[in-house]
Amino acid sequence: MKKLMSILIAVVFTTGVSFSQDNISEILQVGTDQDATVEQVGTFNYSLIDQSYSLNIASAIQNGDYNTSFINQFNSDWAEAYVEQYGMFNLSSVYQNTVWDIANVMQDGESNMSYVNQVNNFWSDAIINQTGTYNRALVDQQEGFVDFAAIIQYGDSNDASVTQYFGYANWAAVIQDGTINWAIVNQHGGSFNSSFVEQYGDWNWAFTTQRGGDSNSIEIEQYEYANTAIVNQFRGEVNSAYVGQVGDWNWGYIVQDQGEYNFAGIAQIGNGNSANIKQLGGDSNWVGLVQYGNWNDAKALQARGFGNEAYSEQAGFHNKVTIKQIDGEGNLAEVYQVGHRNFTNIQQLGGMDNEVYAYQEGNRNYIETYQWGGSGNLAAVEQYGKHNYSGILQWGVTNSAADVYQDGKHNESLIVQFGGDDNYAIVTQDGNRNYSEILQVGSENSADVYQEGCWQESSVIQYGSGNSAIVSQANSSLNP
Repeated sequence: MKKLMSILIAVVFTTGVSFSQDNISEILQVGTDQDATVEQVGTFNYSLIDQSYSLNIASAIQNGDYNTSFINQFNSDWAEAYVEQYGMFNLSSVYQNTVWDIANVMQDGESNMSYVNQVNNFWSDAIINQTGTYNRALVDQQEGFVDFAAIIQYGDSNDASVTQYFGYANWAAVIQDGTINWAIVNQHGGSFNSSFVEQYGDWNWAFTTQRGGDSNSIEIEQYEYANTAIVNQFRGEVNSAYVGQVGDWNWGYIVQDQGEYNFAGIAQIGNGNSANIKQLGGDSNWVGLVQYGNWNDAKALQARGFGNEAYSEQAGFHNKVTIKQIDGEGNLAEVYQVGHRNFTNIQQLGGMDNEVYAYQEGNRNYIETYQWGGSGNLAAVEQYGKHNYSGILQWGVTNSAADVYQDGKHNESLIVQFGGDDNYAIVTQDGNRNYSEILQVGSENSADVYQEGCWQESSVIQYGSGNSAIVSQANSSLNP
């Protein structure tokens, strides 16, 4: 056993190495089975190690000039801290007041700063590795159990912080490679939650928050310049969120509040794209938003409900998608946009096993589809060209279908199915400035409209049951 009280204040620590007269090391040890090692090479380095009670191990190695290291371990059992610094003007501070904690710090470069704060944890661990200049890293772990945090930074002026409070087996890691990247990870309560942030490039921002809940996961990947990703998970269980950004000035936001087994994913390749996903309650819901190109916008809302799915894919410029799925079960919405300034709006409110498929290729096309209640309904729209419009409303119907195909310019189609069962409406328009409207109120009604050419118009209104209508019109002119 070592001495119960060991106090050593010296310019050169007897168990360390110092090659300069200007280095200072202060060590205070109180307790049993403690170990402290300081090695300083260079000028004007300063190291302070305070240890109290039993089984503490602290080691600080500084190679360069003007480096500073603080290690404080009080009232704890088996708290280990290791610090290595190479270069100039690096600062490291480790404070541990807990049971069985380990902290690892490695800094290579100039003017890097790292802080590790572990208070009243059990078997928590923190790792910081910095290579470059003016990087800052902070790990704050308090009142947790078996938590882990890691920050790895390459480059200059990067800033990362991980905060873990009152949790169990939570895991967080940040990797930054570039310049002036900023990442903040907050985990408060909960168990087995994980958050992983990767930033490659410059001026990228990433913020994650996990409050309560169990087995939730967050992953953020950012490449290039000035991308922003924000992911919040509140309560809930086994929810997962992903944001991947490649390009410049992309913005992604995800919030998952309560619920179980929900997934939200955003993938952005290009510049200035914006994506927003909100999942509020509900179970086993799924959302994926994919954007290729520049200045595209996509929004998805899932509130309550079970087993709903929403997927959007945009390629081009200034395309917009809005998907809302509220309540309901097993509803599906898929949107594909290729071109410029296309817009799609889908609402699925309640209902069960309703499906929407929307595809647009061209410029300034517009689709809006509403499914309110009902079950087993299908709405499908396919548009090619410019300035085409399709609107579908299915309200309280069952096993009904609406199918629209338009190719050309300035074509319009409107389908309303209200009440009843087993209705179907089909519209095909090939040409320019054609117009079709269909209204079905009742059951087992059918309408099939085909228009080719230019300036064709059709109106079908069906009330009751078992009605059938077929419209076919064509002319030779395709000029608008």
